[in-house]
Amino acid sequence: MSTGDSQTASADPTSGLTDSLNQLSVGDDATPKTDEEYAQSQLTLRAIVSSREAGVIIGKAGKNVADLREETGVKAGVSKVVQGVHDRVLTVTGALSGISKAYSIVAKGLLEGAPSMGMGGAVAASGTHRK
Repeated sequence: MSTGDSQTASADPTSGLTDSLNQLSVGDDATPKTDEEYAQSQLTLRAIVSSREAGVIIGKAGKNVADLREETGVKAGVSKVVQGVHDRVLTVTGALSGISKAYSIVAKGLLEGAPSMGMGGAVAASGTHRK
């Protein structure tokens, strides 16, 4: 390596990193994915929910989360209770379209008290919390 080469490299310290990043490819091919390919890709999204919301999402004997899985084709679950921690983690894994539908159902159920999903517990139909 000549002196001129080392001065060029030190003039732009990010050039090596940039070259390395440009050589990376995501997935098996470097061609951009179509919207349909992204929709079928497996994805995992997690959300923090309160213990009360987790109970509504899970439902009596796990019925609500089982219905959610069946209706959307996703894997869904809520983390176990940890003593002293008031929040839990909702994890949903599947195709983008299924995850989108699952989160929509969960959000609607939490906001409306989920009469259609049998999530009837924490929130009254008026949107106010029951005591």
